[in-house]
Amino acid sequence: MTVPLTAIIWDYDGTLVDTREKNFRVARRIISQVCGDPPERFPALRSLEAYGRALHRTANWRELYRREFGLSEDETDRAGSLWTGYQLEDETPAALFEGIREALVALDGVPHGIVSQNARETIAQALAHADIAEYFRHIVGYEEVDVRRQKPEPDGLLACVEALTGLASGWVLYVGDHDTDVRCARHANEALAAAGRAVRIGAVGVRFGVTAAPAWAVAPDHVAKHPKEVVAFARAFLPDG
Repeated sequence: MTVPLTAIIWDYDGTLVDTREKNFRVARRIISQVCGDPPERFPALRSLEAYGRALHRTANWRELYRREFGLSEDETDRAGSLWTGYQLEDETPAALFEGIREALVALDGVPHGIVSQNARETIAQALAHADIAEYFRHIVGYEEVDVRRQKPEPDGLLACVEALTGLASGWVLYVGDHDTDVRCARHANEALAAAGRAVRIGAVGVRFGVTAAPAWAVAPDHVAKHPKEVVAFARAFLPDG
């Protein structure tokens, strides 16, 4: 018997929406506020390309702020507290990646969720603006997860799986653009197996619209270069295949 696909969960930044420019501008503003120095003092904030490379060599936003900008734990907490407000104030366009809307329509029969290290309010506002909010039943932003348990820890992903499926037996796909997303799926699988749950999370790695992306340090279960390839992979788990 085919194991059912019970949900598809997406990362947000770099997966559904191209937020690179917006996040870069917000990060520059936050670091200037917290450190009192011009953002150009930090190599990772001198260009959008440098910022993108820094994101891919750090596991999450807390590591980024500590390692690249030298912030203490308290300063990192303060930086995190500024993120949502600055995100909502910043009007830099952040467009859906080509093919995302069509992928959501094609897979509308499966519950969708989002697990992200961005702010839930920011995500909800962007989904509403793009007119795709109706496709997502549950969103887990960084505020819903303990600051010490952000991705690649599995807490947010496990909470979303439970909210969407009730931990019913089957496959869940987690679609993300970062090695941290793949590690998060792996850690979630370990936790589910230890709890005796017949739920398996497949990691789908994507790099939509990003040129010269680094190789995957942790191999996903599937790599998709376009949202239509996510659809094709997901359909292999559906009854009509």
